[in-house]
Amino acid sequence: MERVMRAIIAMLLMLSTYAHASCGSISDSDQRAYCEAKTNGQSCGNIRDNDLRASCSAEMNGQSCGNIQDNNLRNECDAIKH
Repeated sequence: MERVMRAIIAMLLMLSTYAHASCGSISDSDQRAYCEAKTNGQSCGNIRDNDLRASCSAEMNGQSCGNIQDNNLRNECDAIKH
Protein backbone atom coordinates (compact mmCIF):
# COMPACT_ATOMS: atom_id res chain seq x y z
CA MET A 1 0.00 0.00 0.00
CA GLU A 2 2.83 2.37 0.86
CA ARG A 3 4.39 1.75 -2.56
CA VAL A 4 1.13 2.62 -4.30
CA MET A 5 0.79 5.85 -2.31
CA ARG A 6 4.35 6.85 -3.17
CA ALA A 7 3.71 6.17 -6.85
CA ILE A 8 0.54 8.26 -6.78
CA ILE A 9 2.29 11.13 -5.02
CA ALA A 10 5.18 10.99 -7.50
CA MET A 11 2.76 11.11 -10.43
CA LEU A 12 0.87 14.06 -8.94
CA LEU A 13 4.11 15.95 -8.43
CA MET A 14 5.15 15.27 -12.00
CA LEU A 15 1.79 16.43 -13.35
CA SER A 16 1.76 19.61 -11.26
CA THR A 17 5.28 20.46 -12.41
CA TYR A 18 4.33 19.79 -16.02
CA ALA A 19 1.25 22.05 -15.82
CA HIS A 20 3.29 24.86 -14.33
CA ALA A 21 6.07 24.48 -16.90
CA SER A 22 3.61 24.42 -19.78
CA CYS A 23 2.16 27.82 -18.82
CA GLY A 24 5.62 29.31 -18.56
CA SER A 25 6.38 28.41 -22.15
CA ILE A 26 3.44 30.44 -23.54
CA SER A 27 4.85 33.58 -25.13
CA ASP A 28 1.60 35.63 -25.16
CA SER A 29 1.37 37.25 -21.72
CA ASP A 30 -2.45 37.23 -21.62
CA GLN A 31 -2.67 33.57 -22.62
CA ARG A 32 0.05 32.72 -20.09
CA ALA A 33 -1.82 34.57 -17.31
CA TYR A 34 -5.05 32.79 -18.32
CA CYS A 35 -3.27 29.42 -18.19
CA GLU A 36 -1.75 30.23 -14.79
CA ALA A 37 -5.12 31.30 -13.43
CA LYS A 38 -6.76 28.07 -14.58
CA THR A 39 -3.98 25.68 -13.58
CA ASN A 40 -2.39 27.39 -10.59
CA GLY A 41 -5.26 29.43 -9.16
CA GLN A 42 -3.63 32.78 -9.87
CA SER A 43 -5.67 35.93 -10.38
CA CYS A 44 -7.47 36.69 -13.64
CA GLY A 45 -6.70 40.36 -12.96
CA ASN A 46 -3.31 40.04 -14.65
CA ILE A 47 -4.98 39.52 -18.04
CA ARG A 48 -5.04 42.76 -20.06
CA ASP A 49 -7.49 41.61 -22.77
CA ASN A 50 -10.98 42.48 -21.51
CA ASP A 51 -12.77 39.50 -23.08
CA LEU A 52 -10.19 36.96 -21.96
CA ARG A 53 -10.17 38.42 -18.44
CA ALA A 54 -14.00 38.31 -18.33
CA SER A 55 -13.96 34.72 -19.56
CA CYS A 56 -11.39 33.77 -16.94
CA SER A 57 -13.40 35.47 -14.19
CA ALA A 58 -16.57 33.75 -15.32
CA GLU A 59 -14.94 30.32 -15.31
CA MET A 60 -12.91 30.74 -12.14
CA ASN A 61 -15.13 32.99 -10.01
CA GLY A 62 -18.63 32.22 -11.26
CA GLN A 63 -19.16 35.60 -12.88
CA SER A 64 -21.40 36.04 -15.92
CA CYS A 65 -20.22 35.33 -19.48
CA GLY A 66 -22.64 37.99 -20.75
CA ASN A 67 -20.13 40.83 -20.72
CA ILE A 68 -17.77 39.09 -23.18
CA GLN A 69 -17.95 40.95 -26.49
CA ASP A 70 -16.43 38.22 -28.70
CA ASN A 71 -19.28 35.86 -29.68
CA ASN A 72 -17.10 32.77 -29.95
CA LEU A 73 -15.41 33.34 -26.60
CA ARG A 74 -18.77 34.08 -24.94
CA ASN A 75 -20.30 30.90 -26.39
CA GLU A 76 -17.30 28.86 -25.25
CA CYS A 77 -17.58 30.41 -21.79
CA ASP A 78 -21.29 29.59 -21.61
CA ALA A 79 -20.62 26.02 -22.73
CA ILE A 80 -17.94 25.53 -20.06
CA LYS A 81 -20.12 26.91 -17.28
CA HIS A 82 -23.12 24.71 -18.10
